[in-house]
Amino acid sequence: MAKSLVEMAAEIIAAQASQSRMTPDEITEGLQKTYEALQRIQGREEGAPEPVTEKISKTAPSASIQRNKIICLGCEREFKQLSKRHLASHGLTPRSYKEKYGIPLATALTAKSLSAKRRRIAKERGLGEKLAQARKKRLRKK
Repeated sequence: MAKSLVEMAAEIIAAQASQSRMTPDEITEGLQKTYEALQRIQGREEGAPEPVTEKISKTAPSASIQRNKIICLGCEREFKQLSKRHLASHGLTPRSYKEKYGIPLATALTAKSLSAKRRRIAKERGLGEKLAQARKKRLRKK
């Protein structure tokens, strides 16, 4: 009789645990990942399309924007800034990303230190004053 996927996953993790120390959380996570990998392999062998599963983020949206990094809630990778290109790899725009994860639309998708650095440089160069002058000038032309 053929072994079930659960039995196979358990044997793989048991062999791994016998060679190195593993915490109960590591064993549980290992079992889940191994079982999912075995399911994908079995599905490919049978010719079934791979199920699309959305990864559940462990990071809270409010905690994803930190001092020196921002964590992508789609893939858990860390960046200084979430670019449009990276978000496109998840099929999202910056606006749809913010709506999906409940981030305020006015919030920048950058690390807080990067935003502060850009703000400081803009103030040093007088960009706010230059913008105000350009707007007044444009209104006078109309």
